[in-house]
Amino acid sequence: MDIEQLQAFVVLAHTKNFSKTAESLHLVQSTVTARIQSLEKTVGRPLFTRNNRKVEITPAGLSLLPYAERILMLRQESLQKLKALEIYSARLAIGSLDSIWKYILSPVLKDFYIRYPNIALSTKTGHSADIIQYLMDGVIQIGFVFMQPHVPGFEVTPFYEDEIILVAHPDHPVVQLGGVYPEQLADYSFIYINWGSPFQEWMEEILSPNFLPRIQVDQASLALSLVREQLGISLVTRSTTRQELNRGELVEVPMLGENCPPKRTAYAVVHREKKVNPAIQSWFENMHSYGFFQL
Repeated sequence: MDIEQLQAFVVLAHTKNFSKTAESLHLVQSTVTARIQSLEKTVGRPLFTRNNRKVEITPAGLSLLPYAERILMLRQESLQKLKALEIYSARLAIGSLDSIWKYILSPVLKDFYIRYPNIALSTKTGHSADIIQYLMDGVIQIGFVFMQPHVPGFEVTPFYEDEIILVAHPDHPVVQLGGVYPEQLADYSFIYINWGSPFQEWMEEILSPNFLPRIQVDQASLALSLVREQLGISLVTRSTTRQELNRGELVEVPMLGENCPPKRTAYAVVHREKKVNPAIQSWFENMHSYGFFQL
């Protein structure tokens, strides 16, 4: 199999249409068909089922797809790295969750960009599992995640602890109470975000595994929007709501008792052998200047 065959395969897997694939790749449709047929001959199995109405990917195609996408991504990353080294002294690729970029590392990234004009920067955003895979594939040199990974050869260092706090609109009735016990959360219009382990276990302990919130969202920004509209209260990380708290749009409601929400720890992940890279060292030194790693 070659790169052109894999490109045609990946695009067709997403478009499920030969003419759209040909248009996307700036090819004639017969060329796309020939590349798919050659790839199917190489793997020894049909990758798509076709008729006059639609194209569907086969189980064999589904198995091949993530590997094909990774091969194409690695090829693109390697070409970008080589091109960057023609202009810059080094290239640094960093991966992180969107929430870490947005609420924690954004100032570090901007400062690094200004302070090190000879280092080309590239960012990747994904879930924790995606970031770890990017590290293992060599697509990125540094990763930042909330899930503590256990990967041989990589150094994992906690660099930030984020409090989980209860927030409400200043006019919400719960504000007048002066505080809420965790066991009382279900008594109010509670907007639930699952912050992962150990928060999930903490919630199950105080509200039982069978607790079913009226609304559960998967983005802090959406939860904060609902809270601003006085539709409920929510447990969010302090970093995600810092601006709203400073502007007085939301207020922190004290959590009473000793069973408070666990903190959420963020981890920096880097290959031990690559940590001596000057560009990587410069990045971590820049983070130190912002007070990170001092837990």
